[in-house]
Amino acid sequence: MVIGECADGRSDFHVVSAMDKFRGTATARQLSESISRVALSLGCSTDLQPMSDGGEGFRDAFDGKVWVETVPGPLGENIAARITMASTFGQPTGVIEVAEIVGRDFLVSPTREQALEASSDGVGHLILAAVRHGAESILIGCGGSATSDGGWGCYRVLRDAGGLPVPVVAATDVTTRFSAARRYATQKGVRDEDLAVVDARLAALRELYSCEQSVDVGEMDRAGASGGIPGGLAALGASLVSGFDAVSGSVNLPGRILGSSLVVTGEGRFDEGSLEGKVTVGIASLSGHLVPVLIVCGSVDDESADQFSAHFPQAKIVSLESRFGRNASMNDVTSCVEIVVREEIEYRRQ
Repeated sequence: MVIGECADGRSDFHVVSAMDKFRGTATARQLSESISRVALSLGCSTDLQPMSDGGEGFRDAFDGKVWVETVPGPLGENIAARITMASTFGQPTGVIEVAEIVGRDFLVSPTREQALEASSDGVGHLILAAVRHGAESILIGCGGSATSDGGWGCYRVLRDAGGLPVPVVAATDVTTRFSAARRYATQKGVRDEDLAVVDARLAALRELYSCEQSVDVGEMDRAGASGGIPGGLAALGASLVSGFDAVSGSVNLPGRILGSSLVVTGEGRFDEGSLEGKVTVGIASLSGHLVPVLIVCGSVDDESADQFSAHFPQAKIVSLESRFGRNASMNDVTSCVEIVVREEIEYRRQ
């Protein structure tokens, strides 16, 4: 969204602000807005687009009317979940986010039993609610879940309601296959000695999905994200796509980058995971060798940054932790980002 031009009407330098979140520190929108403020103060035109790879903050990348629905959280408790009714490709699309329904923030320190029992039921209920509000398609960001249920809860709710009521696209932040969904189970509180339980569950669900829907999700790329929720959705006919591609395509990011003077993006931690299709690499790829890219991150793994720079020499990576220290980079992140962006714009406009 172009949010303004400079006071004297000049727009010779155009900045696209497309940040991902800094988890636990600042949202993608907060960071993108801070960058746009700097650009405007320096007499630039600016285009603001918060970004997500499918995980936390996915819904915030879209504009539209927001509906609030009460659905089950990971342990069946009532939680208030949001639907953004966006217009994508000319039709009303209900955008929802797994992390806001059954996310890890709802189970910060789960017991052994809770980690295994956490269910994805609420995801299915929110999909049905979005359709009741007029959604003709559903786009769901699948990342950051507290569940390892193989998507069974979500699948069961939708199956019992007659299947997918509209086309559904599940956008994931990882390419993990269904059979490897256990990979992230321990991050959600599952103990090492209970991983066999998760393995058995996934194997049983693979067989059940195949039996009921004639779809084998076992070796399906992206089906293992969010504890297997995309797998349950895929069994019912959903499409699985890259989270970054889903956002960038829906908001026409390639067209908005074209002809800009600078693209500013970033994430909380740039490391080897960033090289696997995350926002920063996605934006550098869209920019090609024609548009300069500034990547501002909370911290940076040097080896990963070197690999990245070898492929994207037009991009510059800045670590706030290295530049300002850990305390400032954590507690005053927007101010640190604004300083870096101001310096970069002033340097490039000389």
